[in-house]
Amino acid sequence: MLIAEQEQNYKFYTMCMCLSQGTEPIAYFTGEGAQPKAKSVKVSREVLGRRKSHSMALTCKTCCPRLLNRCLNTICSSSRLEPWGSKVTQGHKVACRGIASLSPQLKLQRWKVNKADHVATRNVATMRPSVGSSPAEFADSQTEIFLDNNGREVVFQGLDSRELRFHAVWLRYNCQCSDCIQPHSGQRLLESCHINSDTTIETAYMNDRTELHIKWADSQHQGHVRLDFLQKHSYHEARELVSRDQESRLPSISYEEVISGDKGLLRWLQHINQDGMCLVKGAPTEMTTLMELVERVAPVQTTIYGKLFGVESTPNPINVAYTSVKLDYHMDLVYYESPPGLQFLHCIRFDDCVVGGENYMLNVLAVAERFRQQHPADFDILTKVPATFQKIHFARAEPVMMKYQRPHINLNHRKEIVNVIWSPQFEGPLSVHYDDVEPYYRAYHKFSQAIKNDKNKIQLRLNPGEILSFNNRTILHARESFQLNGGVRKLQGCYLNIDEYKSKLAVLAHLHGEEEQLKHVGNQCWF
Repeated sequence: MLIAEQEQNYKFYTMCMCLSQGTEPIAYFTGEGAQPKAKSVKVSREVLGRRKSHSMALTCKTCCPRLLNRCLNTICSSSRLEPWGSKVTQGHKVACRGIASLSPQLKLQRWKVNKADHVATRNVATMRPSVGSSPAEFADSQTEIFLDNNGREVVFQGLDSRELRFHAVWLRYNCQCSDCIQPHSGQRLLESCHINSDTTIETAYMNDRTELHIKWADSQHQGHVRLDFLQKHSYHEARELVSRDQESRLPSISYEEVISGDKGLLRWLQHINQDGMCLVKGAPTEMTTLMELVERVAPVQTTIYGKLFGVESTPNPINVAYTSVKLDYHMDLVYYESPPGLQFLHCIRFDDCVVGGENYMLNVLAVAERFRQQHPADFDILTKVPATFQKIHFARAEPVMMKYQRPHINLNHRKEIVNVIWSPQFEGPLSVHYDDVEPYYRAYHKFSQAIKNDKNKIQLRLNPGEILSFNNRTILHARESFQLNGGVRKLQGCYLNIDEYKSKLAVLAHLHGEEEQLKHVGNQCWF
């Protein structure tokens, strides 16, 4: 490890610790022309002309060229040199030339060395980063840490077999010390208005390879962040896009498995996350069965239709679903700011004499992705021009007047589709800029055709005791018209909040050691 200091008269105090020789320094020298006390290390420096142009060389037969190069950069940093050329030559020698702009009156703080851990330090006066490392660190790991960009960034090399880079301000907001995070609740305690957006780091080092300990230069706050947290939340490299299968599948699971324990419950929820839907078979046909099952996940979501609703043909219906007519592809309750997440349809009775009434399921995220490839201009329009969704009905016990305006398709900052809204039965008058009307309807018509003609649909006729569970944000559902012929078709339905479903899935997966990257659940979340 090489630590460089400079005081007035450009004097250097340099120390080189060869990693193969232990923790004690094997060479130490001072001044511009001082001779090293060990012949294995040599540093030369020459002042060239009035421009204060410097050339510098460092030689050490026992240090690797890569380490020498980093040591040379440290000297340049402490000397206010801006190296414009460096090379590694034979004989373990590195050299560079550059222009210095150091004031002779500049007084520097002494570099700090921690022999037990890998340390990155910075010069308080020049705000230039430097690096330190211990032999033990390099002996059992290839992980290196150093400060970059004048202390505005921390860089890991070798951690998780890749380079990780974090901004000083990001680390400050994610400090995990007890002053910043309440230990029991895990909630943040620091006040954001007190954090300097231009904060820099004075020192940083790893402790037992489990935590990164940091001292910020402006506030002198000292805290830490766990290394596994940094690995999990790294944002330096582009994240691989989450793909979703283009083909639709309807997996199934037995009712007994779901209620037998958390493993069965987790498997059910994983099916819904993976394929958007799952059929539960063998459930009792009691009117209490559905709520008891769903509330193993989270409380049933209350809507304008209550907690539970019956789906059967009735006179004077308050919803078109409560008739025998055909229902085109749609999502439920899209006029809510947060439409229901999961929907459940429990088949109580479906007599053989009933003709029709089959259900159709379609993955709309996959349809939208194909539409983007085939009609990019129309796709773009549907991400920008908002449609109107509404439920206005006064002729009911509890009158309703709900309106919500939003685009059909929502993207995140990576241009991934995170939400599609489609429910023609509950669309109101388009209310947009005059020039957007015709382009919108052209794009709308093409997308409508893409949905209608998509071949990747699931068709099924529910049997008594089956519970169709699906993601209302990613799966469109439709129904054929039916004729009762003296029989009965009776379903019971309910909804579940999308965020509570996602939370339950993540918790169960974590507890059973099956953590995986969740697919987009259609709730407009950008993850």
